[in-house]
Amino acid sequence: MEWVETTGKDVEEAKEAALDILGVDDNEVEFEIVEEGRPSFLGFGRRPARIRARLRPRFPAPKRDRRQRRTRKDHQGGSERDLRSAAGGREKGVEAKEPAVNEQDEARIDSEEVEVEIPSRVELANIAQTFLAGVMHEFGLAGEVKVGSLDDTSMDLEVEGENLGTLVGSRGMVLLAIQEITKSVVQASAGEAAGRVGVDISGYKRRRKDALSRFTIEQANMVLADGREVAFEAMASPDRKIVHDVVAEIEGVGSRSEGEEPHRYVVLYPTVKSNLSSADASGETASIDS
Repeated sequence: MEWVETTGKDVEEAKEAALDILGVDDNEVEFEIVEEGRPSFLGFGRRPARIRARLRPRFPAPKRDRRQRRTRKDHQGGSERDLRSAAGGREKGVEAKEPAVNEQDEARIDSEEVEVEIPSRVELANIAQTFLAGVMHEFGLAGEVKVGSLDDTSMDLEVEGENLGTLVGSRGMVLLAIQEITKSVVQASAGEAAGRVGVDISGYKRRRKDALSRFTIEQANMVLADGREVAFEAMASPDRKIVHDVVAEIEGVGSRSEGEEPHRYVVLYPTVKSNLSSADASGETASIDS
């Protein structure tokens, strides 16, 4: 039969399409993978899988094989003579016996089949590096992915290169998305053993932390000076943690988070009594550029 060619988002989907066309089960078809395809990243670079398929050719079994099958079938009736005939060259009078497998052996074999070896921490870091390098390639960017730190519970990767602002995005939102996807890639190989996965691009996180720390100190001093609460603009969880950590070191000022994601924000408030009444609070919102 002629080959049919189908496509799909992955090889399995392309095979299913071919089976629908041929109208048979997969054990009656032979496949040839033309292209395995490539998933998209953030909507870029998707390439479908492509395969060829046809009905598997059928040939009559050789006479010897047919005779052996016939002998085995007759042996099911319990004839010792047929048993010796099915042995095909074994010493006359010696019966063939199937090796006994008890329940414990079966359990051991099953456990060995499902046992999966978790990659080492270095191998997991290499998986993350390869993924991030692929992300840059998809965006047409050049750079280098380094492992900043690696231990039994966490890894930090640093991406360095020219014009990588696209991978950072406004207020670092694209960077956060890339970090979450990278963590998912590592978890696919290690599960919960993946630990914490951090990604920084062109030192953005370091610069952001320094700027946000300085800004928080300035706003905390204002709270101490006039006793009014200050509400920051909405920010991501990592940025809120920076603010809370800085305020924790300043006596007389506390911080709390309010609102719902993605509009959750931090409020600074005085922890000592002020002569100003609550009605004097301006309600102004503090902001910082990314």
